[in-house]
Amino acid sequence: MKKYIKLAAVCCVGLFASCEDKLDLYPEDSISEETFFNNATDLELFANGFYGLLPGAQGPGADDQSDCFVNEKPNTWLFNLETIPTSGGGWSSGDWGNIRSLNFFMQRYQKAKGTEEEINRQVAVVRFFRAWEYYYKVRRFGDVPWYDTDLNVDSEELYKGRDSRKEVFKHILEDIDFAIEHLPSSASVGRLHKYAALTYKSRMCLYEAAFRKYHGLGDYEELYRECADACEAIMESGKYEIYTNNHPESDYYNLFIQEDLSSNRECIMPRVYETELLTHNNTRQLEESYTGMSRAMFEQYLCADGLPTSVSPTYGSEADMPADELVKRDPRLAQTIDNPSLAFKLQGDGTPSYNEVPSIDTKYCTTGYHVMKYHSPDPKQWNIGLSTLDVFIFRYAEVLLNYAEAKAELGECDDSILDMTVNKLRDRVGMPHLAAAVGFTDPNWPDYGYELTPLLYEIRRERAVELLGEGLRWDDIVRWKAGKLLENPKTMLGMKVSDTLRDKYDNFTREVNENGYLVVYPDKSTRKWDDKLYLHPLPIEETTMNPNLLPNNPGWE
Repeated sequence: MKKYIKLAAVCCVGLFASCEDKLDLYPEDSISEETFFNNATDLELFANGFYGLLPGAQGPGADDQSDCFVNEKPNTWLFNLETIPTSGGGWSSGDWGNIRSLNFFMQRYQKAKGTEEEINRQVAVVRFFRAWEYYYKVRRFGDVPWYDTDLNVDSEELYKGRDSRKEVFKHILEDIDFAIEHLPSSASVGRLHKYAALTYKSRMCLYEAAFRKYHGLGDYEELYRECADACEAIMESGKYEIYTNNHPESDYYNLFIQEDLSSNRECIMPRVYETELLTHNNTRQLEESYTGMSRAMFEQYLCADGLPTSVSPTYGSEADMPADELVKRDPRLAQTIDNPSLAFKLQGDGTPSYNEVPSIDTKYCTTGYHVMKYHSPDPKQWNIGLSTLDVFIFRYAEVLLNYAEAKAELGECDDSILDMTVNKLRDRVGMPHLAAAVGFTDPNWPDYGYELTPLLYEIRRERAVELLGEGLRWDDIVRWKAGKLLENPKTMLGMKVSDTLRDKYDNFTREVNENGYLVVYPDKSTRKWDDKLYLHPLPIEETTMNPNLLPNNPGWE
């Protein structure tokens, strides 16, 4: 037995000696910090992992949390039914994971070999996404802690307090400006480039400028200027223009049902969808949307003569039949909601079918104003989860609207600015031009809780109409401090049902109010806005563990 023990011991010593020089090797079947970040290719592989943060097809509910849509289920945020969460709420460790990963890259990329241009191009992508993530945090919470290093569970900085939104936004601007400087002027389809970053900068700066102005924080003028400068750089590049085939009756609708946006000059950056690689479900969801345009939004559309319904000498009164009403209005309305002139579905032989009266089944549409933007009649796009229509991540129309608003806020918007911006959008659909000296007063201008110049009222109207359903409306309400809009009862109502229209249905069972408008929430005729809803609360778990985060956001203390 002693002989065998000695033999085993000798074998173990020999085995250890033969392996000793291999104990500091790193796994060959996975990425490790020590073997990665060696060259520009490594950096690109890491940076590519963040493209999933960019939005894709958002479906019919993109703007449900707003005054423009009425979902079948009351939005608990808009009705002030939310409470402070115990945990999560956008502040959990997982919610900060992307920022940690981005900072992980920023602390380690310096060892990579390559030209300065190759390295900086990938750093620009990462810094773009760090700006993306922090912009979301600021919009949601206001003041947040700024981190530019990747923290661990024992890092003291985990328990720092919140930095002011102005300080954080300064860092966000530094990141996006680096991205603008070092991203290429052009890139393969779906990849970040200089003008995509400039578009995002214009959006961020417009948001923050308006938030500071209308929420009384000050220091906003320079941000309006930054927004305008970013827009000018895009406009002066000559790369982009408003899409039109000289068919004002259909160009706006057709813009959003294209298989390939790569050659569309209104598309600054698309989300690309391809069969068996990446698909979505927009058209199918829009068929059964469980939502609909609100009456308040419907009333924002101008008459075809460029005047509001309240002052147009040609308007008269609302038509008994929706189809007759649409011919009186901005052509974008008839290209946005279902009606007898808009093909709903192509039959097997290619023959289009139409809906003669609006859908009033709440599973399909809650308000009678069934939004068809992004909805294709092509039956191939109706297969569940198999739609391949590209969607916009950044669209040139937004740049023009951002520019018009920023210049108006700076007091620098004249007819020449409007002809470069708002009127380009109106030309697409054959609408009369907007003039800087607005020639009317609309008694039905939305109640923002404060007065605006006529020009700003109209620029905001144009923004609501052009960007409907693109997921930007809630941000507009917050930055404008426009929660008062949600107190308008028509933000919860649907179409007006005349006796003539009612007779077109075999079995009309929907409730209408005393003015004939469809009622979506029979037990909710009013709602009261609370200013605390402009920001989200920090969860109880986080403020308990880290008192440095207190006080919570206003109204959530």
